[in-house]
Amino acid sequence: METERHYKRILHSRLLIILLNLAAGGALCLYTLLSPDGVAAQLLRLTHATWSMPPKFGVFHILSLVICVALCASVFIFEKAILKADTDSVLLAVGLIFFWLELYKQLYHLTVIGNGYYNFGILPLQFCSYVLYLYLLIPLLKDSRIKSVLYSFCALFLPVGGAVVLLYPLMYTEISLSLHTMIWHTLMVATGLFILKRRGLGACFKREVLSAFVIFLFTLGTALAANVLLTPLTHNSTQPLNLFYLSPYIENKYIIVGHVQRAFGWAPSVLCYSLLVLVGASAVWLIGKITRHFSNFTKAEDMDID
Repeated sequence: METERHYKRILHSRLLIILLNLAAGGALCLYTLLSPDGVAAQLLRLTHATWSMPPKFGVFHILSLVICVALCASVFIFEKAILKADTDSVLLAVGLIFFWLELYKQLYHLTVIGNGYYNFGILPLQFCSYVLYLYLLIPLLKDSRIKSVLYSFCALFLPVGGAVVLLYPLMYTEISLSLHTMIWHTLMVATGLFILKRRGLGACFKREVLSAFVIFLFTLGTALAANVLLTPLTHNSTQPLNLFYLSPYIENKYIIVGHVQRAFGWAPSVLCYSLLVLVGASAVWLIGKITRHFSNFTKAEDMDID
């Protein structure tokens, strides 16, 4: 009974933290929209600075990759020593960081770049946007099969999207947006590896990878439906709606998926995309399996020494 009350107190605290952040973010959005020349809009404009678009594998890109690798290695190797908090609390903290990063991006586009017109090209329903929702949702769920599956999705599938963007990023002439995309996807990969290590994933391919693949297919289906249903309503947008970069109305630019689309059409390219993501998630799962084997081997050695 005491354990149940303790859990409810923690749940209520987390819910209150999320609601307060959502309320603060909503109030900031409302103030910015109603006062386009107010303090919030002026602060957003102060962050506006441009540069020549950084080339792929240029100084900025390589430096970002080095920072990402260093952070991921630190979190993965020293997961227990660095992060003593429970997994849900870590996820909630990172989720709130994502929330404010996304809010900045949306308001920056709307106020500074779009001059009050919304850009549907940044609608937060991309593959990499799901950290924003799941990282705030999972800490509110009781331990259950669906929570485990969602954790597996966050650890195995989402880092694949983050890694792809980090390796082949869409750079911007706006400095803040370039920094935003690197910070966002670095956090995605690092947090995914943290979950992988903390949850001990790599034990059962069917239970961990294939179950989470169902979640991926749901997100993919949502994106494809939105691409078809919402595109006719977004003609005045500065960028076209292209969720998961799989709109049937836009040529895909991915190395393999784009070739498949040009050669065989849109539907086969969607299948190709899905299979590639599954392969990537399987590779991440294999890292977890190797880590589990090494950890078990180390524990066995320690027991022998004792």
